Amino acid sequence: MAAPNSKDTFKDYCLRQLGFPVIEINVDDDQLDDRVDEAIQYWQTYHDDATEKFYLKHKVTNSELTTAAASNGTFVKGETITGGTSGAKAVIDSVTSTTKLRYNALVDSNIAFQVGDVITGGTSGATGTIAANGISKGDIENRYIPINSLITDVVRVMPIRDDVSSSDMFDVRYQIHLHDMYNLGFMGSLAEYVMSMEYLDLLDKVIDSDQKHIDFNRHRNTLEIFMDWDEEVLPDEYMVIECIRVIDPATYTDIYNDYYLKKYATALIKRQWGQNLLKFEGMQMPGGVAFNGRQLFDDAKEEITLLEEEARLNWERPVDFFSG
Repeated sequence: MAAPNSKDTFKDYCLRQLGFPVIEINVDDDQLDDRVDEAIQYWQTYHDDATEKFYLKHKVTNSELTTAAASNGTFVKGETITGGTSGAKAVIDSVTSTTKLRYNALVDSNIAFQVGDVITGGTSGATGTIAANGISKGDIENRYIPINSLITDVVRVMPIRDDVSSSDMFDVRYQIHLHDMYNLGFMGSLAEYVMSMEYLDLLDKVIDSDQKHIDFNRHRNTLEIFMDWDEEVLPDEYMVIECIRVIDPATYTDIYNDYYLKKYATALIKRQWGQNLLKFEGMQMPGGVAFNGRQLFDDAKEEITLLEEEARLNWERPVDFFSG
């Protein structure tokens, strides 16, 4: 038979491993789907082959207000708009159409715009009524960025800007390379150079570190970044996040032929089969044959325990390498 390359062919493989079609496997199709999904979830959580390092590129967005009709007058970039009911205020970053305008953040984060607010431009005097579903908050106002469900761990946010020690000709690093690099290979020692580089790196971290503190939980699907969003990022700029991503079986169907996943899913289905037969334990069939679901259940439990121990000891990534 061909190697399994889809969920259906994977289920067929597991059933053949248990004896189908020579013997009947007393497991419902929905139970099969549940056990396969459970096996994939465990494999993605604890097996190194199920994840990959990934650099996520995210475009920073700002907030957008949409009015129910074309505004009375023309809003102007840079002016402050005020909500007539809410009292919320924001500075316009751009006007994209007669019904849409964008801003980075609220003047007071505790006072937000409301649906139905009549907004008024402080300079132009233009007015407009915020439509239903007319408030779309962006990254800068939210103070976090959305993360898709395939991301399991976030390692760090890559530096948003250059360190103090850049590569221009007035930089200390540039001068060291210019004047001292010639001596390193002939009469000098690398020790002094390495110590100088480490000291400059320490100064960068202490005086002007661009390393961001982050908070990530995969079930919230958001990455909070603790920084001054109003000053450190601009709309339409890109942020790069180093993270760990699970391999999606919908895209990479080769995972259904993974050796460990096939063994683990088969053991889970076998345990389900035994559990289904437990209620018939001791029942005599014609000819004196008796159901032995208990033996199937116990054998499968032992196989699952050994396989899970194998994954945790041999295949799991070191969790200390991840943060967030």
